[in-house]
Amino acid sequence: MLIRALAFLRAVQFALWLWVPFAGDGLSAYPPQIWVCYVLAALFSAALFSTAIRRDELPGRWVAADVVLAVAYAVVVSRSYPPVEAASISNWVIPPLCGVTVTAAIYGGRYRSAAVAAVITAWVVGAWPAVGTDSRLELLSNSTMMTLFAVVAGVTGKVLLAGAMETDDATARAVAAESSEARAKEEKRQKILMHDHALQTLQVIAQGAHTMGADQVERLARKDLQFLRTMTYVESGASALQLGESLAMMIRAHTAQVVLDRVESTISTLPADLPAEVVEALTSATCEALNNVVAHARTDWVRVTAAKYPRGGIRIAVTDRGAGFDPETADRRGLDRSVTARLEAIGGLATIRSTPGSGTTVELKWPQ
Repeated sequence: MLIRALAFLRAVQFALWLWVPFAGDGLSAYPPQIWVCYVLAALFSAALFSTAIRRDELPGRWVAADVVLAVAYAVVVSRSYPPVEAASISNWVIPPLCGVTVTAAIYGGRYRSAAVAAVITAWVVGAWPAVGTDSRLELLSNSTMMTLFAVVAGVTGKVLLAGAMETDDATARAVAAESSEARAKEEKRQKILMHDHALQTLQVIAQGAHTMGADQVERLARKDLQFLRTMTYVESGASALQLGESLAMMIRAHTAQVVLDRVESTISTLPADLPAEVVEALTSATCEALNNVVAHARTDWVRVTAAKYPRGGIRIAVTDRGAGFDPETADRRGLDRSVTARLEAIGGLATIRSTPGSGTTVELKWPQ
């Protein structure tokens, strides 16, 4: 913002002199060095601010070159005018010199005072012959104007730059915190995936609850690999998937398809445009319920049904006809952590109904 403001200021300052050559006798009334220096100074200023805007910074060496060039044309051009015009508006160097002092006051760093003093001194030296004319007050007023502009710009620029740096630091800290939080969430997600899927598959094989040949083990490994890839996509970009699609993909790739004889699923039309965290939580909780059927139910049949309530909301049920358990006495820490907690995190409710010898139903409800 500051660089663009200074560029606009400098352009206006150079434009102020454009009418002078066309008044009176035109360019022929002035020595060539006056307008040659004008063209060179204008071109340098254009290059200076074009580079600064493109790079989004104003390097110290460019500021130094701007000051050195200003010192040179302040003396050369001012001495080229008749003494009576040296300190008047006819001298084109006055507005650009003011712009140079403002730029140096903001971006001159620890040399800002010396740079401003050098420019103003060069101006006084160049226009000094005006002291013996009626323009001597203009010499004093222009010198005072350059000094005051530089002081105000230096103070204002320091405050603005300090505020901008504080804002940048705050933004950087916020981005770093967000990145750290995202990494932590990703690590947690990967741990959950490993627990719910790959480790669960190894546990099924290690327990030996299901008799499997080499071909089944190979299919199980392929299914689990495909499932991990599927879940990575579902959880990383869940907002791109509808809940019904997410559930169907999960069920098709689940370990149960290899281990159990029958995996039935009925997925009705579900609400669209659900929040990504809801799709993820419901899909993951359903997956964990299926994991428990494979690992503990000692059955070859499971059914998954998903439907919406007439008044809004979603109900998913995972039902098996396996061994069952007593919910009052059984260790439910795994279910509570992997199923109940996930539903509670999105404002839902998980209900587990089971009777020894009569199977289990895990019901997931989410009020839309």
